[in-house]
Amino acid sequence: MATWIEAISAYRPRVSTLPTLDLDALAERLASGTLLTPRVARMVLEELGHEIGQQLRTGHRVKLPGIGTFGPRIRLDGTMRATLRLAPELRDAVTDVGTFLGGITGRESVGLDLIALKERWDAEHPDDPLELPPNYRSRAKRTAA
Repeated sequence: MATWIEAISAYRPRVSTLPTLDLDALAERLASGTLLTPRVARMVLEELGHEIGQQLRTGHRVKLPGIGTFGPRIRLDGTMRATLRLAPELRDAVTDVGTFLGGITGRESVGLDLIALKERWDAEHPDDPLELPPNYRSRAKRTAA
């Protein structure tokens, strides 16, 4: 029997990401909306990264409006790491699938629960039916309880 993880892996919606913007491309975009030249924008972005790292090493948090707050953290074992708490406007920029401008594969699966995925899986794989988790209750059953 197939597992629910196999069904989710096969049918879940996925963001079709475009290539990662590198520093030069980001500097070019930043320059087009400001009075900066692409070369100066690149230098500013590079220096911003270095300065954030330097401030984190000294124990400061760094807040960038519209981006978020960077901060240093330490784990029990003594390892340090940088954290980023996204600004609400950046965090909320991609919360609604209806306003997302990028591509999504498997969009027809948005909003489906495991029962619907099971029906689809079983129809497409009659020789390998889907086994749901033993204590699974559909969203409709959870809200009715």
